[in-house]
Parts: sequence; C-alpha cells; structure tokens
Amino acid sequence: MFKGLALLLGLSGIFASLPATTTYQLNSFGFGSGGTGNSATGNYSLEGITGELSGNPTSTGNYTTNPGFIQTQQANVPKVTLTNPSNYYDKLKFVLDQQNNPSDALYALQVCIGADWTPTCGGTTMYVQNDDTLGASLVLADYQNYATWGGASGTTIIGLTGNTTYYIRAKATQGKFTESGYGPSSNATTSTQQVSFCLYTSGSCGGGGNTIAFGAINVNSINNSPNNIGTDFATNADYGGSVYIYSKNGGLKSTSNGYIITSATANLVGVGEGFGAQILSVSQSSGGPLVKVTPFDGSANSVGVLATTVSSLLNSTAPLVGGTASTQLQVKPSFIAPAKNDYSETLTVIAAASF
Repeated sequence: MFKGLALLLGLSGIFASLPATTTYQLNSFGFGSGGTGNSATGNYSLEGITGELSGNPTSTGNYTTNPGFIQTQQANVPKVTLTNPSNYYDKLKFVLDQQNNPSDALYALQVCIGADWTPTCGGTTMYVQNDDTLGASLVLADYQNYATWGGASGTTIIGLTGNTTYYIRAKATQGKFTESGYGPSSNATTSTQQVSFCLYTSGSCGGGGNTIAFGAINVNSINNSPNNIGTDFATNADYGGSVYIYSKNGGLKSTSNGYIITSATANLVGVGEGFGAQILSVSQSSGGPLVKVTPFDGSANSVGVLATTVSSLLNSTAPLVGGTASTQLQVKPSFIAPAKNDYSETLTVIAAASF
C-alpha cells in the first residue's frame, strides 16, 4: 500500500554581482552571440553582429546619435554650401565641407528641386552626376572625392532651369560599411536669362539722345563728332554677347544732290576723303571683358567702315556686368564734295546675347 509523499521545494534567487571597482560600477551589460566581419559575394558585402539591440537612433533638431558597433565605422557627415555668385541662370556653385574626413573619402550629392527635405523631399529628387549635371539616379561613379568636386573652390552644377530654387545635401563614405547619412541642406536660386542694352548720344544712358550734329565741317580736314555714341551692355549669358552696327547709305549722303562721302576702313590722314567710327573707350564692372572689335579698335585718325552690312562693334565671350563703351565718328570731305547742309547718315546699333 502506497502512501502519498508530499515534497515542498523552496526556490531562492541567485544573482551575479555587477562588475565594479572602487571608482566605477557597470550597471548593465550583455553578450552578443557572434556575427560576421565581412561576408561577401561578387555583388554584395555584409558586416553584422547578432545579439541584443544596441539602441535606437536619438535625434534633436541638429544632431542624430546612432549607437552600436556599425555606427562607429561611419564617415563624418559632410556639409555643403550652394550659392549663385554670378547671376547664373543655368548653373549654381557648391562647395563641400569635408568635416575632417580623410582625403580618400567619397561624397554623393542629393538635390531637391523646388522644396527642402521635411524630412522627405517636397519637390523632385535628383543627384549630381559625375559630369556635373543632374540625374534621377545615383550610381557608384557619382561618388567623387573632395578634389574632384572642386576642393576648397568648389564647382558648378550645370544644365539647371532658370528662376528655380535648388536644395542640396551631401553624404560621405570611406571604404566598406562607412557611408554616413545626409548632412544639412543648403539652397540657392537660379536667375532668369538677362540682357540689357542702352544707346545714347548725350551724357549717360539716362540722358538719352539719338542724334549727332557735326555742324559745319571743314574740307580736306578731319572733323571729329562733337559728342559720341555711348553704349551700355550687360548679360548673364554663358557665352557673353556682341554689339553690332550698320549704316543705311554706307557714308554721309547729301539728299539734295545724291553725293556720298563714302565710309571706309582707313587712316583719314592718308586719304582724300572718308568717314568712319573709332571706339575711344571700353570697360566693365565685372566679368567679360567687353572688348573692341577690329576695325573699330584703331587710334588717332584710324577708323572702321560703317558699311550697309552688319559689322561687330563690341564683343564679350563671357557674362559681364556694367559693360560700357564710347564711339566717335570722324569725317574728312574732299575738295570735290558739294557744299551742302543736308549730309546725313542713319546708323543702327543692335545687341545680342549668346545663351
């Protein structure tokens, strides 16, 4: 006959002591279960650890902390500044701040068109390509080092749309498993295409005037115009622009008898008769430069022909601000020129920009 046996078990907790010294005590610790240092195939590489989570990212308005072993390998988050220093309509300049990354670090640049990241792009997301244009995708070849992105001088993003705001930010990488997050954004706005042109014969552009009166001119003598043709020209066109001139009659013409003091490219000292133009001065505030074009670049009494076909008077091969020039007319009548008071000529001056 069996009797029931009652067994009471008493359970007591067993705790290990936390590591400590007389100065410090570790209140929490754990052990991972292993991992891999660098598992790779022909297309992919993996580095990771298994075990307890090391914590979620912690952020403020200016900083983000990503604790854990992998995060300690990341490159420093770079900064980038975007500007429009020269009234560009189709490009903007950016300069990278490496934030103490090594010289072999590579950088990728992301652009948001029309809006900032809040936290996602509110416009169109693009990437700066290795040819300095924008593209819809980012590939390995678009990661460039600091020197290739222009170093301390920076470089320009080209092929942009006028009158548009662009936002830019950068990230860095330096070898496997090191790519950072994107840094803070910077923005700038492209200008519209611009060209300004003013022609005047009195004072400055605001003074106006569109005629020059020689008054009485002396036969067999060189007569300079009492006032000059003033020209103001500026443009933000990538390839600058030109100012052109042509005449109606090809010389000073007397309507009453049809005689023309023919215009020619010549030194009036050495010819019996002639009429032409000479650029006395040319300058600009910045850019350019604005330059005289042959044959109007002579000195003393050397003039260029005012033909009935279009001739280039002034030229710039780059954008310029505040371009200005002064052009003088000179005439030398011969003894056979009829004495008439109706000699005149109509000059047309035009400007064009090379966008």
